[in-house]
Amino acid sequence: MKLYKVTLKGMHSSSGGSCCNGIAYVISESMDEAYGKVKKYLDEKNWGFFPDRELRSVELIAAEGEYPKTEYRLYL
Repeated sequence: MKLYKVTLKGMHSSSGGSCCNGIAYVISESMDEAYGKVKKYLDEKNWGFFPDRELRSVELIAAEGEYPKTEYRLYL
């Protein structure tokens, strides 16, 4: 498993103490799966406008394993 930071094109500010939905941290096997999890959740909740839910970037933060190919190790 890997930890990804998923950044969307919109929804980067929060209001009234709510969560900023434009940036999310996701545990998944792949970048596509990480974005898919975020997009599916926002689509089901119907949060934000469709252009705001588009992907800006996916960054690999950490990975599990004895010798991960990342700077940080993920412990599950």
